[in-house]
Amino acid sequence: MRRSSLSLPRVAVIGGGAIGLASAWALARAGARVTVLEAGPEAGQGALAASGGMLAQGFEGANENAGRAFVALAAQSLDLWDEWAEQLNPYAETPLGYRRTGSLVPAVTQADQGWISALAESSARHGIIFERLDAAQAREHEPHLSPEVLSALRFPGDGEVDNRALGRALAGAVRAAGGDIRTGWPVMRVSPDAAGVTVTGPAGVFTCDRVVLAAGWQSAALAEDIPEAASIMPVKGQMISLQPVVDLSGCIRAARAYLSAKPGRIVVGATSTANRSDDRADDAATRTLCRHAGALVPALAGAAVTDVWTGVRPGTFDGLPLIGPSACRGVILGLGAYRNGVLLAPAMADLIRNAVLGEADIDAAFDPQRPLTALTQG
Repeated sequence: MRRSSLSLPRVAVIGGGAIGLASAWALARAGARVTVLEAGPEAGQGALAASGGMLAQGFEGANENAGRAFVALAAQSLDLWDEWAEQLNPYAETPLGYRRTGSLVPAVTQADQGWISALAESSARHGIIFERLDAAQAREHEPHLSPEVLSALRFPGDGEVDNRALGRALAGAVRAAGGDIRTGWPVMRVSPDAAGVTVTGPAGVFTCDRVVLAAGWQSAALAEDIPEAASIMPVKGQMISLQPVVDLSGCIRAARAYLSAKPGRIVVGATSTANRSDDRADDAATRTLCRHAGALVPALAGAAVTDVWTGVRPGTFDGLPLIGPSACRGVILGLGAYRNGVLLAPAMADLIRNAVLGEADIDAAFDPQRPLTALTQG
């Protein structure tokens, strides 16, 4: 519900990625005066453009490091995605590629069998819906699977979206709701004062009532002013896309790689290197990803590589995002979604909007000021 503009704050959202744009959209629709400050030449790039665009609430929730808080947030966000995609479609320049056809987690080795058994146990513990499949059943769901597959798990509620189309659609939705997006606007300082918050950078000075910090791994550069940002660490990933020589029925999430079909390409990912933020692509990593893709789907062996790229995920020391007020007065954080920014964007945006408007009810597991000492989630 929109309120009187006189009662709503002027908000600067630092960062034009999945969480920043989603938060700006939610705030603008609530009637707030929103300006996105994006360091790069275009909003919707960065980790969002580099991601796999997967909505893997089941798979990610079953991960050994996940816990009750993450599972609940991911489930809440996935429930929002059907309506979210419908609302975003008018602003998409190209098809969003949104589908909820489930994700398949195949086991190719005995070690993989043990891994998916652990995922099944975790899923049962957290109430995540899943299916245990034998090899024949797995190939019924994905006929292109390797004959070496021994068994699989399936998370029927999972989905995927074209992340690149999503970024452009979110930017369009923000503008249509009355928000402003300023590119080429890196932020160097965030300074609260009696009148509100002053944001400064090479492009100028911006004054507002509230700041939402959602600049991904680059948020750490603002740790002098926003101390919680120091806990954000870069995790570099490399991905490739292959010529779509087969039509995959859904996302494949294996132990060593994932495959995700997008319009006109099959995305294969991803490497993971902590504390790296360079954009250099590695030929050996490309070969490894190609090999993993061919091992999972033999028809992809030798498929042409159409693109190679890198991205940097924003990680935290305990694996959970930072959502809510900072110790820096007037600042709300939306950081550390790691590889789940696309999945978590709808729910995190709602929480951030509520925090800006003084209506926050956020799980303490996501408190930006919590101790960050161990890599355990929730």
